[in-house]
Amino acid sequence: MDKPTVDTPWINCPPGEVEVPRRSENRKWTPLFWVILKFMCLFYHRVVVPRERVCFSCSVDRFRKRSRMGVVERPKRYDAELDPLLVAHEYPDAGNEPRPSDVESRGEMSSLVAQPGPCPVCDALWWNQDGVTERYAEKEIGVGRWNHRGSGALSSLLLLGALTLITYDIVNFMKELWGQPDMILKLMKKMTLYIVLLVYPLLSLCSKLRSLLTSRTPNFQWASALNARYLVKQTQVLDIGNKGIPQKLFFFFCLVTPLLTAVYRFLIFTVISGCGFRATTVLTSIVGIIFIEAFGLYIYLLYLLRVSFQRQFNLLTLYFRDHEGEERRCRGAFFSTIVDFHCFKGLVNLSIFVMFPAFVFAISSNLTYQYMIANSPCITENPLNMNISHHNLRLAWSEIILTFGSYLVAIGGIQVDYVFNNFVTNLLHLRLSEHRIFWNNLIKDINHVTQDSYFYLVTIIFSFISIYLAFNFSSQDVTDLVVCNTTAIMCV
Repeated sequence: MDKPTVDTPWINCPPGEVEVPRRSENRKWTPLFWVILKFMCLFYHRVVVPRERVCFSCSVDRFRKRSRMGVVERPKRYDAELDPLLVAHEYPDAGNEPRPSDVESRGEMSSLVAQPGPCPVCDALWWNQDGVTERYAEKEIGVGRWNHRGSGALSSLLLLGALTLITYDIVNFMKELWGQPDMILKLMKKMTLYIVLLVYPLLSLCSKLRSLLTSRTPNFQWASALNARYLVKQTQVLDIGNKGIPQKLFFFFCLVTPLLTAVYRFLIFTVISGCGFRATTVLTSIVGIIFIEAFGLYIYLLYLLRVSFQRQFNLLTLYFRDHEGEERRCRGAFFSTIVDFHCFKGLVNLSIFVMFPAFVFAISSNLTYQYMIANSPCITENPLNMNISHHNLRLAWSEIILTFGSYLVAIGGIQVDYVFNNFVTNLLHLRLSEHRIFWNNLIKDINHVTQDSYFYLVTIIFSFISIYLAFNFSSQDVTDLVVCNTTAIMCV
């Protein structure tokens, strides 16, 4: 039996046999996936699925041909053309052929996209869950009405509005608490909540800026991970059309638990405190629910990307095994994957860089508050104040445990390096063969592109900061935390 073509690698086949590649039965993806992207304001580009996807090598060839024919005119496009992430996900016409008018206007007609044959690395950019090259269009996967005209502007405006609301609240309570040594505990408790709420809208807005400014944001490569094009390309290996989104139970957890904590917070605002229902309280709670739900879906999005890379690295391992000795082809497929993985890894590192201090401060401040209320006569001698304090503590600890726990489940740990390390370990096992030079060169290239993280340094820095704050918590006034007003009760 003949081998299949290079764009349809066979998977888990017994020696001497070839499994017939299986294509997706249902090409239309579950609407729930598009609802998540829409709610999280992730649509920006009018075209989510380009007509074609081009590997970096082919992109360089096209850039050279375009430059010779004078198609490239603006200097800023030189950076965009040669940046793999910008070419694949950010550039307005990423993956599309140049318009005929660009060439005809110079009196030169030549096929800028002509190739001597199909590029196997470009084909690998369309792998489905079985490692089969399966091209698709937007209509086939059902993106249609979800990414309507004006979606990019609407998403950007909603994110700006969300950041404006959070900034307004932060400015208000900072005016009240900033510069007062006896209010640092209350300040830190409120800041931990707002830091968590700020994470997603701020990162998502950075992604929009990355798409808008393209080559002017070279240090924002991680922001491409929140681009709809990037998400569609990565999740195509999860068979969403037939199986739906993966791990529906965890999705339900990320969706429901933030809602329950938000409702509990609302009850503390109104019923438990005895303050009653007020328009400002209801409005604040509704807005808070939206922000907390967005953060919960962001956690699930990290999980979605993590499992997609685990699947993609498995497919890449099998691809290396099947094309052992073909160094150029395997290196091209690897670098196309590792560029996207480093983008995701940068997003995860930045998320934990922002959230880890919030976790440290939340734990420190709530532990201090829990011990201090026992020695405060204003609280212990007043049943209402004691009841409010206990409910605040239950809410705070539930939010800390659920937030940090869901993050650990989504990532599978503190960082995602283990996903890549498992891939390298699998390659080391495959290296025991007659193509030792091929594997040694491949492993050397892989080690060369491995990026270090400064996470542990950041952890140490913020640990010292939390220790300093703990020494200053003993002089805090905790009675103000149980006063019957919205601002006082709204604490982590």
